[in-house]
Amino acid sequence: MFIYITYDIDGFITEYQNTEADGFTKVFILDSWISQFAQHSDKFRYDADKKVVLNPGNLPDLSLGELNNKYSSVLETSQQAVQSATALAQQQTVSATSISQLQKSITELALSQSEKGTK
Repeated sequence: MFIYITYDIDGFITEYQNTEADGFTKVFILDSWISQFAQHSDKFRYDADKKVVLNPGNLPDLSLGELNNKYSSVLETSQQAVQSATALAQQQTVSATSISQLQKSITELALSQSEKGTK
């Protein structure tokens, strides 16, 4: 898989992306490295002389179970945020309706007081 990277003076990768851009170097990453690279890209180095990415070889393995747990946690947090935003929107709608009704009542009261004052 080809990606585009930037790297520091020691060759450690500082940033990567899937699209070509100024200042980025096109490199090939082995398919078997992709999951490790996605998690620990700053541990990989680029050898500018050989023009290859070097895998440090001592990265921790992430099991599918751990990855699933992390995904589930992010999903749960996201769902809680959506529920909170929905509840807030519903409360704001109720508040806006109440304010509108209050304004209408005040206007009607003011008009009735105005009519009493002109009679």
